[in-house]
Amino acid sequence: MARTRSRSRDLSVSAALALVSVIFVLVAYGVAPLQAAGPQAPQGGQGNADPDSPPRIFDTVVVTATREQTPTREITSNVTVIDQADIALSTAKTVIDLLVEQGFNSAPSGDLAGVQIRGFGQLSGPPEHTNTVLILVNGRRTGNANVTLLGLTNVERVEIIRGPSAVQYGSSAMGGVINIITKRGTAVPDVSFEVGGGGDGLARQQLAVSGSTRGLDVALGVSNYGRNDLTASGGERWYHTSIDHNTNVSVDAGYSFDPDHRASLTYTRGDIASRLSSSGIRPASANTPDTPYTDYRTSTDNTAIGYTGRSSDQTWDWAASYAFGNYDQRPYANNLDTRFFNAQGGYAHERFSASFGVDNYTYASDPSEWSMTDTGLYGTGRLRLLADQLVLSAGLRFDAYANESPVIASAKDTHLGGSVGAAFLPQAWLKLRANYAEGFKVPSPQQVAGDGAVYYLANLDLQPENSKTFEFGADVDASFVNVGLTWFHADWNNKITGLSASGDCSGGFGCYQYQNLKASTLAGLEGTLSADVARALGRSISVAPYATFTWLQTRKNRDASQFILFEGQPDDTLPNTPEWMVSYGIKYTDPRLKFSARLNAAYYGDLLTQDWSVVDYVTVFSAPYIHRPTGTVVNLSLDKAIVALAAGHNKLSVRLDVNNLFDGANEMYWTYPGQGRNVYLGLRYDY
Repeated sequence: MARTRSRSRDLSVSAALALVSVIFVLVAYGVAPLQAAGPQAPQGGQGNADPDSPPRIFDTVVVTATREQTPTREITSNVTVIDQADIALSTAKTVIDLLVEQGFNSAPSGDLAGVQIRGFGQLSGPPEHTNTVLILVNGRRTGNANVTLLGLTNVERVEIIRGPSAVQYGSSAMGGVINIITKRGTAVPDVSFEVGGGGDGLARQQLAVSGSTRGLDVALGVSNYGRNDLTASGGERWYHTSIDHNTNVSVDAGYSFDPDHRASLTYTRGDIASRLSSSGIRPASANTPDTPYTDYRTSTDNTAIGYTGRSSDQTWDWAASYAFGNYDQRPYANNLDTRFFNAQGGYAHERFSASFGVDNYTYASDPSEWSMTDTGLYGTGRLRLLADQLVLSAGLRFDAYANESPVIASAKDTHLGGSVGAAFLPQAWLKLRANYAEGFKVPSPQQVAGDGAVYYLANLDLQPENSKTFEFGADVDASFVNVGLTWFHADWNNKITGLSASGDCSGGFGCYQYQNLKASTLAGLEGTLSADVARALGRSISVAPYATFTWLQTRKNRDASQFILFEGQPDDTLPNTPEWMVSYGIKYTDPRLKFSARLNAAYYGDLLTQDWSVVDYVTVFSAPYIHRPTGTVVNLSLDKAIVALAAGHNKLSVRLDVNNLFDGANEMYWTYPGQGRNVYLGLRYDY
């Protein structure tokens, strides 16, 4: 009955959203004057003659898929780009908020949050080297996969490659890559400042400054927010869930010797102080001001020095970077020092392009107890045939890695993997693509060696994870309409997971051990749809409905010896992996009124997760599996310029965000509910 009521509520929320969307469109057409339709955007990747025409998606240049600038028409895997316009219309405060709005699965809990792509990826915000989704900043590792530590103030766009990218990036890029690309200063100075507040004592501040002169460019972003204990859906207060501060700093500075050569310095920092109940925040009977709690502090910082150059005829390009930093999580004393080096070269010809390079990664605990190193050599190439209608791609990577710790001494191994793909454009507006890619993840020293028999026992036989993924897709890039559909099938072998084990653990919470699931399969469909119906009909405004989804038709553990127990019966479903992840909504912009709005809904389907509310896990560290109730969360953002001078400078805007508009349940991970309905009001100044 509970699941039936939950589904009925989801249908009601969806119906309400659809009704609001229809009203939105009708109001838009009622206030916007008719105008003649502009000329059609030219086909074939030649840009737009009409500035009001939508950008050509196939001509969007991305860097994540190949580690060099490449138009999406030549990419053979599924690519998502969240641009600055989408970020500006989002209610998100951090990258994880933005990804959740886009339909990616996550479970934010105070200072931690990871993200899943196609069922890959840990939800607990692990360090980078133990995750299967790789988080990058400007194409570089930072040692951090905890996306609550990444702000949006200085972000130009976010590029997401769904599926393995091990050829380009090595270990951990099994499920996909999320590349946060920061802004770069331009000749037109830009300064913005925002302050605001909202429900649960939310206080938020943002500052962004950018500009360039005489070859020097700088872009700086600083953001901070904090709030009191959150109020869950239904109005119930959850004690000891406050965030004292979440502070993010991003700096991108560079000096260009000439248009073809640039030296750069990039710095990112995130720092979160939060609180959670020491014994969980369920059941409700334990949710009191006297419930014991723990204060957490998580931080990361990374500095990167880089150089990029190219020949005057644009045929050759080259780049090198060195980055260093740390990841610190307290009170767990998880201190991680990181060092990353990359050198890369590229060649571009009318028919053939190639890139090749070397990576070296080092992760080490501080104080030094263990270390993990990986050196990889890679090469990728693209061949254009049939007047550029057919693009063939291939890549190969060799990695040599080593783990060292007092338990395992030194363990070395190698990995060789590759990828092949094809993109065919029979029409300028249609791309058909196929791709095969391999992924892998090296087991970390902690996973192999355990933690000294406190929680985890050593497993010296732990093997690297690996995956083989096939995908086929089609993309439509027509005037004012963009559609994409992808089918994927991933065989995931030796998945590393923490499982109950017999042994002598002194921590008093039972014994665990990292073990390999012999085989798992994740398969399903991904789709995107966006359309600007107002621009298509010649209106000066923009009314753009959109939707994106991932359906995991198959999420199966094929290791029968490690099936979970659901209601006493073995179940082969991979836990904490939702069947559906859906995001949909509508965007509205009126240049005449200097007004924009976005209504967004995110829905997560059924998943199996553990119910810790029925367990006294001070003495028993295990819990039964349940089907977590599903829900839809709807966010609304409104932005109106109240003072705006010529060219958009000296603009004062008021912003209203309503998160969880219909007060839907959003407990992405059981025992960690998200906020119910809450409102934010901010004032922003742009120069």
